[in-house]
This record gives sequence, C-alpha cells and structure tokens, in this order.
Amino acid sequence: MTLLPPLAITEADLHAHVDGRLPQAQCLDVEAYLAARPEEAERVAAYRRQNDELRALFGAVLDEPVPERLLAGLKPR
Repeated sequence: MTLLPPLAITEADLHAHVDGRLPQAQCLDVEAYLAARPEEAERVAAYRRQNDELRALFGAVLDEPVPERLLAGLKPR
C-alpha cells in the first residue's frame, strides 16, 4: 500500500465541491485528492446522490413564494 502525502483538502472543501461552490483551481485539487482516495470519492458521490434525492423531493418548493404570514415577521414594526 502506497501512502499518499496529505493534501490540504477539508470537509468544507469537499462539500463546496459537491455544491459547485469551489473555485476552479481548487476543484482540480479536490479531484486529484478524490482520484487517489477511492473511499473518499465514494463518500463524495454519496453526498451528490443525497443532494439529487433532496432536489427530487423538495425542488418544487424552492419555486414557491414565501407565505405572507412568514414575510410579515420580517417587516419592522
């Protein structure tokens, strides 16, 4: 088994990568990190599947207007 030098990839980096919120240069680092670590790559794939499942279940709600009763709580008195 070959030990790989640790890269400075954090859990936050992995989530940002899954969510498409990581700068392109960092995406390349994360992709290299995942290519060398199949267990981590599978975990990140599970995050992606979870995101897809959540969008399938609740995606329509994202387009609904915020109910007026909730908006009223945001208005200054």
